[in-house]
Amino acid sequence: VVSDEEQRCDNYVYYFCRGLDGFDFDNRAVVDKRSGAWSWNAPRITGSVASAGVFLVDDFRFTQNLTDRQIKVTIPGPMTIIDSVKNEYYRDESSLAMDLAAAILKGVRALVEAGCQIIQFDEPALARYPKKMIAYGIRALEACFDGIVGVTTAVHICRGAPVEGYAKANIDNYTRIAPTLAIFKIDQVSIEGSGQPTEPQFMEAFGDKTIIFGLIDIGKPEVEIVSGIESQIRRILEYVDPDRLALGPDCGMIFLILTRPKPN
Repeated sequence: VVSDEEQRCDNYVYYFCRGLDGFDFDNRAVVDKRSGAWSWNAPRITGSVASAGVFLVDDFRFTQNLTDRQIKVTIPGPMTIIDSVKNEYYRDESSLAMDLAAAILKGVRALVEAGCQIIQFDEPALARYPKKMIAYGIRALEACFDGIVGVTTAVHICRGAPVEGYAKANIDNYTRIAPTLAIFKIDQVSIEGSGQPTEPQFMEAFGDKTIIFGLIDIGKPEVEIVSGIESQIRRILEYVDPDRLALGPDCGMIFLILTRPKPN
């Protein structure tokens, strides 16, 4: 399974949001987000959010023309979008989340019609805000693929970017959200496992979901040693059946430099 790694994106959240009505990218506002872990100039929501047109299909077809393998397209989830912008229009996050879900669903439908078979929702905010996840996040995420059949769906969660000084979400939050995700109607759960080690036995809490386990630390320049990756895989297989295990990087590769030395 491959993706284009979103090389055209300046930011995985904002790239998608630029295709939505209701966002002001020209007059940004300083926000403290990720539970206060990060502060930056964020776009503002100044009107009703809706899809301004479908553009992810073009990205999918670009990648499709370069490979005969299955292609995965990733889309930021409602909670993570909310935690990346300044909301100046909606009275509550729940209403905003559902409008975002409706816009995302429009893009998902177009991707499915174009032949995309794997769609992943990037929702690291789920791991940071378990209470919000229960209150509205899981409902909004489900609405992102309401009525969609015949494709593989995944959700990516993580504790935060591998940046020095960046406060990560509480690792105990995984145990709080896993039972809900275990019964959630999504096929795969993508979780970090290298840069921020997660005990393999925790994977059992996700029930029968396929686990996409991150084995590549995207926060450091060193290339992993094959034997080290193999050792991690053997350890994970003590808790996850082989037919429920997929492998990948911890997260997106925005922090990696373009050139890489070869491993020894």
